[in-house]
Amino acid sequence: MRRAWGGRSVVRMAVCAVAAGVTLSACTGGGPGTADKDSPRKAFDPPVRFGSASGVEAALSAARQPSTSSGDAARPAVSLAEGVAYVAGEDGLEAVDTATGSSRWKVGTTNPVEQGGFGTPRAAPLVVAGQSGATVFAAYDRTIAVQGTALARAVIEVLAVDARSGKAVWHGEFMPAPSARFEGRGLAADGNVAPQVIAADTSAVVVTAAETTYALDRSTGALRWKQRDFRAVSVSDGVVAGGESSGYEHGQLAGFALDSGQRRWTSVNTASSVGASAAGRGLLAGNDRETLVLVDARTGAERARYADGGHKHVHPWRCLWDTQSLVLCRDQLGGQVNALVVFDTSTVRKVWALPDASGRIVPEVTAVWHGAVYGRTGNGPVVLDGRTGKDRDTRPGAAPFEVDQYAGLAGNNGSAIALPASA
Repeated sequence: MRRAWGGRSVVRMAVCAVAAGVTLSACTGGGPGTADKDSPRKAFDPPVRFGSASGVEAALSAARQPSTSSGDAARPAVSLAEGVAYVAGEDGLEAVDTATGSSRWKVGTTNPVEQGGFGTPRAAPLVVAGQSGATVFAAYDRTIAVQGTALARAVIEVLAVDARSGKAVWHGEFMPAPSARFEGRGLAADGNVAPQVIAADTSAVVVTAAETTYALDRSTGALRWKQRDFRAVSVSDGVVAGGESSGYEHGQLAGFALDSGQRRWTSVNTASSVGASAAGRGLLAGNDRETLVLVDARTGAERARYADGGHKHVHPWRCLWDTQSLVLCRDQLGGQVNALVVFDTSTVRKVWALPDASGRIVPEVTAVWHGAVYGRTGNGPVVLDGRTGKDRDTRPGAAPFEVDQYAGLAGNNGSAIALPASA
């Protein structure tokens, strides 16, 4: 039986749902003045400092990933929106008020967690705004035990929960359809092959797991269609876009109709590697060997290319959108950073890049939000101006992996902590 505990929830959401990545992440937005009328919290757009001097630090231990996770898969399973942290814990979803550290509500999964072992990797939840309020989505790997003559079977369980009340909107589950080519890497450039809800619109919800994409009915959670050897990263105007595998770490970019699953386009550049990532509203990023390629996610038409000839790129380019007008793409794996470049999403023109002739250190980027770039170097955390690339604050107190106008989420020994924000 599904477990649900209602609690006080007075948050108002304004969250982007057109694109979501492994890094994660879920795409969160909103601006000052969107919090509750009775909230004493001050909003910062964007914040540049984080720490307990300006408020409460909220521990999010349930977001901890299994110790067997590696690389970017170890990112805590939590998303931040409008001052609330949504945690995909082992046994279900929880909403935590980052102002007080208190739990607003919890909703358990229908199928129980497997006992023993090291735990199950999870992806961060997705928060999607709607006319009647926001909905939080999360997906889980589950095993249904032997029942009578029925054998045990694996399922992907999806929760849809009302962000305000904590009441379950629907629960869906379906049999996974593993990719024929999946070899533990390939499309999952971020290393996390756990089920993830990457996008939703008024009619459908898109889920990825390993190298397979599934489209569910938004109202009921029923499975509409699935596409093997394809890892979706965004939905734009009815087109599900992402990377399609044609072999070990080799493939192309592709788009499929959200309503039917029919192929809409395939990138002409079949040499592209399959490390696709969302690159802002209507944009998709891919890799042509060592060259970053940006394409229109609705048509597949190429919009821009970027090649830094100063060194060999050993990792796929992956991009982060600031939810407004900038997208930052980075050649980075963990703390090993080679290069980064920032584009204006409206013109798809390069704004700045590192390394450059100045000899400045290329930071390890952890997040971008509303024109600010958050990261760290050997000198500690730093915040850059997203428009100029110049240092904006050299003592921010933390390098958050997700940010809103009230708080930043930072790693804490494999788990996560919400740090209050300030100017």
